Amino acid sequence: SLSGRLRKIQRKYLHLASFCLLFATMADYEVSDAEIIQIANSFLLASPPGEFMEVVTDVRGLLPDDSLINDSAPATFREWNTDQMLQVKSPKGNHEVLISKYGEVNNAEYLDPRGNCVIQYDHIRQEVVGSRAIEGELDRSVEDYRSAFDKAADAYLQEHYINGGCTVYGGKQGGNTNITVCISSSKFNPNNFWNGRWRSVWQCTFSGSGKVTLKGNIKLQVHYYEDGNVQLNSNTDKTGSANGGDPTTAATNAIKQIKRIEAEFQAALDHSYNIMGDTTFKALRRTLPITKKKMDWDMRRIKALRLGSQVAR
Repeated sequence: SLSGRLRKIQRKYLHLASFCLLFATMADYEVSDAEIIQIANSFLLASPPGEFMEVVTDVRGLLPDDSLINDSAPATFREWNTDQMLQVKSPKGNHEVLISKYGEVNNAEYLDPRGNCVIQYDHIRQEVVGSRAIEGELDRSVEDYRSAFDKAADAYLQEHYINGGCTVYGGKQGGNTNITVCISSSKFNPNNFWNGRWRSVWQCTFSGSGKVTLKGNIKLQVHYYEDGNVQLNSNTDKTGSANGGDPTTAATNAIKQIKRIEAEFQAALDHSYNIMGDTTFKALRRTLPITKKKMDWDMRRIKALRLGSQVAR
């Protein structure tokens, strides 16, 4: 039944709860097909990593006519795939390439600078369907620097993101050299009800052998859904700088700074988790129904209460 499907989706996808409530009341209002499509696509774009196709199936099941989103599907799939920077196997080497907006040649082609080719990608099937030789899409004037950054970034990836992939792009911007380092790392564990993805993009800008300016954006998304629904969504901007020099020196120094900044970010997250029980969760406590007092989160007292209840039984 529709109500059963709504409850199932609400339990697993917190971001779809409002869609379920909205759809449940659509019968009372006149909603155009265009509005339904817009609402459905907005929730598809909010899908957790590794669960996009499941959300597509569930949303289709809620629509009065599941063909409503067929026309908008290619653009929606492309938007989600590129924003998530999906990892794919390069057809021209033993490495992974990111399907990202930074390497987009057109709606279905993406640069693979390391493999010296352009990948042809099917967004609906989410798979590589072919490749072709690069035809001027790569800025050869900065290739020495791009290649050096790629090598340094790959070494960093192998050390810290064993499930990840990275793609490095390069070009000229306002007379400066701009190197874009994209990192995406995913881990999916549906058997234990959680999935997650790390994404970071670093713009490394410099002139000649001058100082390298770093501007980064880090996105972290984790979904845990065993007997409930918890999501972590973090979107953080970071800045830094590194000493420049020849391609190898500039790349080594820049990636070293990126490594430091990302390590500090992860340490801060870890610290937040460690104190969350004493801060965030306590702020959410409710008044107990009988004593009218707020829950005491002293674990020693909670254990004593449990022991007392067991003895009483």
